[in-house]
Amino acid sequence: MNTANRIPMSWIGSICLAILLLLMSACSTTISVLATPTQTSTSAASTTAKENQIAQAVFQAINQSRAANKLPSLKWSNALASSAQQHNKAMQAANTLSHQLPGEPDPGARERQQGVNWTWAAENIGETTDQSVNGALALHKAMMDEQPPDNGHRLNILTTTGTMVGVAILLDQQHGKLWLTEDFARV
Repeated sequence: MNTANRIPMSWIGSICLAILLLLMSACSTTISVLATPTQTSTSAASTTAKENQIAQAVFQAINQSRAANKLPSLKWSNALASSAQQHNKAMQAANTLSHQLPGEPDPGARERQQGVNWTWAAENIGETTDQSVNGALALHKAMMDEQPPDNGHRLNILTTTGTMVGVAILLDQQHGKLWLTEDFARV
């Protein structure tokens, strides 16, 4: 067998990580546009106790990562969590990981619809087939392990501009996925 054309085994993990990070970098966006606020109130999206528990674990992980980087904690926002859950439901319905699905408002508009009149907003999204707290925390770890220039999720988590976050988890039994949306803002 000719071994000249084989990829060394020591490279496989690095190649897989690079591909994962490349795919994840396409799932982070920051919005820094100032627009005329529109305030419409919508009811909070329903979540299960398990989804709330996992979302709180991710929220704690976000603030632990911020503390490790000598940054202040972000405050929890129920309005941002509702915006995030609304987006999780849209991604589940389309079975597509995207910041904006056809017919859906952009992330900043979704946040404004929940009454968040932001001057800066950002969003991280992710999905995994591990529907547990470990799956959600693995997404967080992957975001924190990002390296420039593909580190948009990490930059959102370590924002020096944002002051609040809402995290939502949707456990999707139909597609066998955990959907994660983190909405950040400064008001």
